[in-house]
Amino acid sequence: MKPIVRFGLLVPGLFLFGCTVGPDYQKPSLPVPEKWHEVQSSKPAAARQYNEWWKSFNDPILNDLINRAITANLDYQSALARIRDARSQRVVAVAAGLPTLSTHSTASRRLNSISSAGGAGGAGGSGASSVGGGAFGVGDQIINIFQSGLDAQWEIDLFGGIRRSVEAADANIEVAVENSHAVLVSLLGEVAINYLQLRANQQLLAVTQENLRNQQDTLSLTQVRQQAGLASHLEIAQAQTQFSATQAQLPGYEEGSKLAVHAIAILLGQEPGKLATLLETPKSIPTSLNIADADLPSELLLRRPDIRRAERQLAAANAQVGVATAAQYPHFNLTALIGLQNAKITDFTPVGKSWSMASTLSMPLFNWGSIQANIDSKQAQHDEALLAYRSSVLIAFKEVEDALVSYSQQQNKNKSLQQSVTASQLAVTLSKERYGKGLTSFLDVLVAERTLFQAQRELVESDAGISTQLVALYKALGGGWQTVGQ
Repeated sequence: MKPIVRFGLLVPGLFLFGCTVGPDYQKPSLPVPEKWHEVQSSKPAAARQYNEWWKSFNDPILNDLINRAITANLDYQSALARIRDARSQRVVAVAAGLPTLSTHSTASRRLNSISSAGGAGGAGGSGASSVGGGAFGVGDQIINIFQSGLDAQWEIDLFGGIRRSVEAADANIEVAVENSHAVLVSLLGEVAINYLQLRANQQLLAVTQENLRNQQDTLSLTQVRQQAGLASHLEIAQAQTQFSATQAQLPGYEEGSKLAVHAIAILLGQEPGKLATLLETPKSIPTSLNIADADLPSELLLRRPDIRRAERQLAAANAQVGVATAAQYPHFNLTALIGLQNAKITDFTPVGKSWSMASTLSMPLFNWGSIQANIDSKQAQHDEALLAYRSSVLIAFKEVEDALVSYSQQQNKNKSLQQSVTASQLAVTLSKERYGKGLTSFLDVLVAERTLFQAQRELVESDAGISTQLVALYKALGGGWQTVGQ
């Protein structure tokens, strides 16, 4: 049997009889509550409710902003670039376990000052040549050697170090994918929350302007009564003070509106003032008519991308322990060369063949404990990843419970504020009538107007709070990323 044929039969055998050292990955089992503490019962919610939760607000502008953010957000684009990088790194890891083939060409010239009976043959072989024929004579001789051929190299993965590297690369791809999902969940929530803040500030601005008109009417009425001798200068000063204090609220709401527009523009990958024309027209605060159903706690482990990312990071860390462990076992390398060799570049023919084969077996004997230290380091990183995974699960459960209680309590608060606004509006009407007839003091009017303004502001903030807490709930439940694939 020819040497090259024997070489070809040896390689698969070495590969097949290899083993994979290091721990095999097993997904850790974590305790999961049967239902959420803040709801009476948990039932699976419709997938569309989670996947496209922003559409439940029935706001075309919000839908458009969400779609544009998915397309143009810079952080999300960076996350997608990291996926491409991870996939490229996997190719590198796989290639490390495959034979490599390269071509080479060399030209050398050497001086021989002693006689030689042999030729200038290639390693292992055939194709001797010299200047002038078969043997080198006595004295100085200049020899030209021209070679051209192919080199093949292969590190046989006997103990699975390369396979563990590929395993880690696979996990890192999934880490990058889940990271992009986490970025997307955060992005969708940030766009919606900033949009709600914009509309809330616009509504607060409208409420303030309406109260200014009412307080201006009260100030005018007081001035008329003072001219008629029915009111004092003190009452005019009190009315003017309340009017000015209310007017002082306007710049804050205008500032809040503009800052929200700037934030949305940045989230869409645009200049801060780019969306001013689109968003400067006041709109009502979007609300959702759908009742948010919290999915089962066990489903959260499958839905939230940050949990899935942490689990994949644990898998990658586990594989790296195997990579480090394989370093303490023997390494087996095969090399082969085949080509042509001659003393004259013009005489290259198939007759001038040159080939060689070699194998190298190396094993660490003494390295001052560096290999074991690296194994210990990778094991510590694995333990850290396990703790991070457990922590991410606990934090996720907390965020859902927090969002559930905040959403529920905000709804209860909103009902009371609606009643408070209705009662305050009646109080303002009655106090003005009684003051106009001289049946009550001006202080009652001021108190009623101040109470109404406060109740109206709190109601607007509560309306925005309900929608904001609903967004926070959807975000805590890990919704939104399912609409985009990588």
